Formats: sequence, structure tokens, C-alpha cells
Amino acid sequence: MLTARTARIRTLTALAALLLGALVVPGAATTAEAAKPSKKYAPYGFLSYSGGTMVQALGTTLSSDLTAQSTIAGTALPSRSSSTTADVKVSSLVSVGAVRTSTQATKSGKRGVKVVTKARTAGVNLLNGLITATAVETTNTTRGLPTKLSGHSSTRFVDLKIGSLQLPVDIPENFRVTIPGVATVEANVTNVATKHGIANSQGYALGVHLLKDFGPASMGSSIVLNPTFTTLAVPVPAKNPTIGGTAYGTKALVKLTDAISGEVGPTGQVATPPNSTAGKTEVNRTASVDVPGILYVGAINSSTWSKSSKRRADIKNTTQVAGVNLLNGLITADALKVEARAKIRGKRYRPQERMTLVNLTIAGRKIPVNVGPNTKIDVAGLGRVTINQRVRTNSSNLIRAIHIKVLEPRNDLKVGAEIEIGVASTRLWR
Repeated sequence: MLTARTARIRTLTALAALLLGALVVPGAATTAEAAKPSKKYAPYGFLSYSGGTMVQALGTTLSSDLTAQSTIAGTALPSRSSSTTADVKVSSLVSVGAVRTSTQATKSGKRGVKVVTKARTAGVNLLNGLITATAVETTNTTRGLPTKLSGHSSTRFVDLKIGSLQLPVDIPENFRVTIPGVATVEANVTNVATKHGIANSQGYALGVHLLKDFGPASMGSSIVLNPTFTTLAVPVPAKNPTIGGTAYGTKALVKLTDAISGEVGPTGQVATPPNSTAGKTEVNRTASVDVPGILYVGAINSSTWSKSSKRRADIKNTTQVAGVNLLNGLITADALKVEARAKIRGKRYRPQERMTLVNLTIAGRKIPVNVGPNTKIDVAGLGRVTINQRVRTNSSNLIRAIHIKVLEPRNDLKVGAEIEIGVASTRLWR
């Protein structure tokens, strides 16, 4: 089962890779783990944000995105952003006082970049008093030097109490506590990954993951306090094509009421790094995804492969999904696979898409395996289903195996909800 925390981390990491894919700096190095020393200063591209609170609810019953958010992105130094808010309340889940966030990027030495991202929250009260603190402060520091990428975050707590447990100011990294029958709580969380010339550094003070329904939030929902995230990336050399893209198994943009909406996924997602995978295949496998009454799928297997050099690039993103069951059996399939590929040679751009279906059935109607691109089916009591959906521009392509647009209320879904199954895309331009 995909957890809310895992889904959020993967989504943000992929978003960062896609945004940084647009950064092109002359003279930049291209090694997989860090830039090679160079006589010419080549700054890293960066994307960084911080916030006070974030609520991510599985089952789409409630969502609240970053509060008091501070964000910076680009290559220009120095770069700064800050934000404050007086208080935040989300039903019975979250009540906090003043939130202050900031993020800034500056030079580090002669040829490096340093990004410091902070979040401070006072008067913390989560889950109707089960978790409290007078103040919580998180600092995330990420550096890109000519030969090294690194990152680290840490949190200090004042009067933190989880259930009946009183905790000290300094807590070990990735500390875990369980409130029996209620929630699992992570404290002082830090996660750092470096790959393909990209460093992702994530840190947060508390991650609360519900073990049962609590108020309006369903089991599996998450609350994150003081989320901070920074990505540093070696910019793409000016003579190389810029590449990007993604592949994922499922995604649902769901409206339950006019005031309550949420996003589930993308699940089983991979993203193409802007400097390519250097001819290696990167894979993300997810065992299953279950959003009751809306979607269930079995195994998801997504992959990205790419290579890039002067005036040439090739990229291929694929997703395979097994055991599809949407809207309590209205739409089913044993398996499906989509592939988006694109090549560029000089100025010539060549995209292509492929799809394979095994036993796809919609409202009792069996769909042929060779169904044509952008086939639309109107389903009574639901809306429009598009199969083998394809979209092209002069520098990108996308394929969706199944896309559902809800035009009539069904299974507690309001008009405007969307469901995607099996998606792959590429971006490639000079």
C-alpha cells in the first residue's frame, strides 16, 4: 500500500526534477553525482520551499497544502523568500499559532551554492491535543560544490509531548513513536538523495500518519509539520538538448464537495533527470494502490531511460499497470502498458507513443486491443472516458491509457473529478 508520505516525497522530487530541467547554463558540467572542477564558475540550479503545516488525506476526504509557504527557484544569486502567518486551523487535526518560514540561496566559496531553508511554528496542537509543543524549528541546509552535493536537516523542539511521552529539545534523527491505535509519529526527519547531478534534501519536524479514521480524515492520512525541501541540480550544458518527462501508474483529482478536494498520486512515478540517466534504466515499483470506491490497481512498474550529448538526445518513459478496477468494477482491465519516446538529432524532433491493453472492459463493453488513439466513450451515470489518449507539441508528447472526466455525480464524486491510469510523457528541445 502506498503511504501518503511516500506519495508526497515522490511527487515533490519529480516536480523538482521537471522544473530544474528548464535550467540551461553555458559551461556546466555533466557528471552523474557532481560537477567536475572547472575554471569557469557554473552555478547550480535550485528549487527550495518551506511551510508550516501540510495535510495529505488518502481517500480524498480532506487536504490542506503548505501554509506560510516560502519558495525560490532559478540560478541567480543571492535569492531569498520569507513568509509568516498568525495561526492555522484544519478541523480537529491541526491548530498552530504563528508560523515563520524562509529560504535563501547564496554562494558557497568561489564556485558553490548554499541553500538554507527554515520553518518555525509556535503553539503546536495536533489531533486535539494528543501532540503538543510550545515551539518547533526546522533548518535544512543543502550545498552544491564543484565536487560534491550534500544536504541535511535538523529540528529543535520546545516542550514536545506525544501522547503521554515528554520529549527533549534534541531528538535523534528519524525518531519514531506510536500512539497506540491512533497514529505513527516521526520526529526530526531528514532524507537526502543524490543522483544524476541532482541533490534532493527533505526535512520536517513531525510526520503524523493515522492508523484509524480521526475526525474528517481517513486512515492513512498524514499531517506534516515544518516541511522543507531543496533540490540542487547541475545545469544542462548549453550545447546539449534539454530533456524531461515522467511516467506514473495512477492519479486522481477528486472533488467531493465544492470546498473539499484532493489529489491522490501520481503513484509509482518516475521522472527523467535534466541531464539524462546516462543510458541506464531507473525503475519505480509499487505493489498496489487502493482508494476505496474510486480506484484499485495491483502492481505498477514505471521506468525512465535517456541519454544526451551534443545536439543529440533519446528518451523513453514507460508504465505498466496490472489488475485495474475503477469505480467498483465499472471499468476493469487485466493489464495495460504505455510508452512515450522521443529523439532529437540536430533540429529534427521525432516523437512516438505505444499502448498495449489486456481485457479492458468499460460498463460491460469489451474494448479491442487495437483501439485507436483518442477514442472517446460516453458512459451513462459517469461521464466521458478517453482511451489511448495522445497529446503532442513541437517539443513534447504524452500518452494516457485511460482518462476519466466525471460529468455526472457518482460514488460521492462531484462533476469535474478526473482519474488517470497509465501515463507516460517526454519533453525534449534545444
